[in-house]
Amino acid sequence: MAKRPMSGPSLKDRAADAGRVLADRVAWRVPGQPIRAVADPATMARTFTYLFGIGATLLLVTLALPHSVDRNTAGLIATALAAYLAAGGFLVLFDRLPLWFFEASPLLGTVLVSLGTYFGGSDATSAYAMYYFWVGIAACYFLRPAVAAIQLALASAGYGIVLIALGDVTVPALKWAVATGTLFAVGILITALRSQMERMLTELGAAARTDSLTGLANRRELEERFVGELERSTRGGRPLAIVVLDLDWFKEFNDRFGHAAGDRALVQLAEGLRRATRTSDVVARLGGEEFAVLAPETDELEGYQLAERLRAEVRATFARQPEKMTVSCGVASFPVHGITTGELLHSADRALYEAKEAGRDRSVVYRHAGVPEEDAETAAIERTSPRLASLVSLAEAVDRRKGSPGNSRRVARYAEQLARSLSLPEEEVERVRIAALLRDVGEVGVAESILNKPAPVSDEEWRELERHPEIGARIVGAAQLGRVGEWILSHHERPDGSGYPRGLREHQIPLEGRIVAVADAFAAMTADRPYRRRFSPKRAKAELQARAGSQFDHDVVQAFLSLNGELESDAERGTPAPSAGA
Repeated sequence: MAKRPMSGPSLKDRAADAGRVLADRVAWRVPGQPIRAVADPATMARTFTYLFGIGATLLLVTLALPHSVDRNTAGLIATALAAYLAAGGFLVLFDRLPLWFFEASPLLGTVLVSLGTYFGGSDATSAYAMYYFWVGIAACYFLRPAVAAIQLALASAGYGIVLIALGDVTVPALKWAVATGTLFAVGILITALRSQMERMLTELGAAARTDSLTGLANRRELEERFVGELERSTRGGRPLAIVVLDLDWFKEFNDRFGHAAGDRALVQLAEGLRRATRTSDVVARLGGEEFAVLAPETDELEGYQLAERLRAEVRATFARQPEKMTVSCGVASFPVHGITTGELLHSADRALYEAKEAGRDRSVVYRHAGVPEEDAETAAIERTSPRLASLVSLAEAVDRRKGSPGNSRRVARYAEQLARSLSLPEEEVERVRIAALLRDVGEVGVAESILNKPAPVSDEEWRELERHPEIGARIVGAAQLGRVGEWILSHHERPDGSGYPRGLREHQIPLEGRIVAVADAFAAMTADRPYRRRFSPKRAKAELQARAGSQFDHDVVQAFLSLNGELESDAERGTPAPSAGA
């Protein structure tokens, strides 16, 4: 894990942050939010800024033109300055303004236009009234029809009030009626065009996410849904399966019957896949004759059963066809076979390849090529609990993500020996070993760039790191492993109260959490980290002793230091492990 920052940001960092903020202002970017086509704050604010700014400039230009004898030049200048001020406000504050402010903004435009029309004099009302159309167009393009209609009515009322206030305007009723009618006609046209554009964008968006031949989701849609489902599975500690399937001998079928027949076969296959899946599953065509099914809340065994159900459905679909079609399926599941979308898709592809190599028309679940010792341990765990086996696979995947394969098992061995030396019951020793093994599964929710950062992390990155015990406890809690989740939650707490996430002190921290903390710290110090070389076992023990009573429990540290030389030899063999702890 990356190193905690020891001081605040430098002047250079603050200057860089200020530059990024200024660039965001000018580029109208809202941090963390995409820019949408019509009604997002950045687009509305940009448009309103241009309208107020250009309108103010045009108003100042009119001062140099022939004018009404009763024109109020000072009033027009004040109105232009107010418009410039409004434009600047939208530029600076657009990402902090609530939606209701944007809906009320055309009213501000109506007030300024009415003032400009009034100060322009009785002979220039028709000219300055053109600004009302700017208000109407903006309101009808950006706002809901009901709100836009209210803004049009207010603009019409504003123009009427100005005509009455000026008094000596010729044919005021005619001017008001024509302006109001034109304003509403333009509003209706803009609203109709906006509705048509929104329908077109919706259709284009659906087309971009759908396979045109089969009507299934396409690869892009699958990948987007995959990311969302994986995030939910990670937060909740729930399984997730992906089945990749391929139509057997499809090239030969196309060569024999033609591409039109091949397209009909793909459509029939898609219909069969829909029938065999749940509404919560995502069925997609990846390309050619390759398809995929994303199945939330589905573990490894259920994923295999789903693949077999799909195979049976395909057989039934083509049972009465001249050419009997079959599919081969590859299955992978989270977290057993990967913790990222790329890893899971790769695992499912490998399993599909094995199904093809084994003779086609079968389903294969991906299998890691593990070390015999680890395979034996995993098999023993699977006999105890399939959910626990999945969590162990997740812990190993997190280790690989940090470039430290085997580190969690190393910490688990230290914790097991330490718990036994403290005379805990054997059943409790095993639970401590499991807690140590799973202590960092919550790091699946932390960006890899932060975990492997070679320099001290920023305050914001550190806050993200501090979430991992809570995420891990939530994931493990779903497996019903008793108090193991509580120990994982507390393994970064410190006796002096400076730990996280809850700031517990001394014996508020469970003994088992204190044991895992010491084991984790020793493993971290005796392994290479992104920003330093590993400590020798002797130096690591000295660090533990120096921090006993503040960062680590004094009695647990003394028990750890009294263990035999097996720890030193294990530490000398330890793999690089950028893990948390010291």
